[in-house]
Amino acid sequence: MSRRDPRKALVLGLPEPLRKVLVRQSTAHVPLAYLVRQTLRRALDAGTEWTKTVSSGDRRPILVQLSCEERARLEMWIGSRKVTEEEAVLTLITAFLSDEGVQVDPERG
Repeated sequence: MSRRDPRKALVLGLPEPLRKVLVRQSTAHVPLAYLVRQTLRRALDAGTEWTKTVSSGDRRPILVQLSCEERARLEMWIGSRKVTEEEAVLTLITAFLSDEGVQVDPERG
């Protein structure tokens, strides 16, 4: 598989409040896709649970490359919660940041 293979990439529409929080968390100017992937990995490693599903935002979508291992771990959440990949990623990231004490309100802009 090439790195641009659609089976490895995930298209996400980040809600604006979540995007702002992710950018604020980083002191270095790194790509947003990198911030999303690293936060997702930390959420999966921490075994983050969630109670409320986060839907995608209306901003321009970003492409996030995921490894086979990350895809497999994400599939467990998708199968047990009956949500899309995009909703699972956004919800895991939001729940992880909330557990870290960061206020994220995806309903507000």
